[in-house]
Amino acid sequence: METAPYQNITLELAPLLDALSHPARLQIVLHLAKYKGCPAGNISERLPLSKSTVSQHMSKLKDVGLISCTPDGLCQNYRLNDEGFALVNAYFSNFSSIIDGLKEKRTECCPANNKKKKVCQV
Repeated sequence: METAPYQNITLELAPLLDALSHPARLQIVLHLAKYKGCPAGNISERLPLSKSTVSQHMSKLKDVGLISCTPDGLCQNYRLNDEGFALVNAYFSNFSSIIDGLKEKRTECCPANNKKKKVCQV
């Protein structure tokens, strides 16, 4: 068992899942998945949100490397970052494998001899 407060997999996966944790950001990802690149204005037209709100959502996705953008004249052209999604897939698969591997090893959180303390080790 690790002595650090968080395992590395949780530190790697959490920011990616956080960026994907809003329906608007998931919708942006699904929209971008259809195209090689897409102007920002086209994305904001697809969502019932203001352009500034869509921009904030896209910024969050960009900050964690799930999308990228390139200038195209006066516009920004956005696309999915396939490597970023490969990381999400790998980290989540690893996390899921850890959960599956612990199934057979599950014990009581507070064994009978420790129930008076009501504090269990993580």
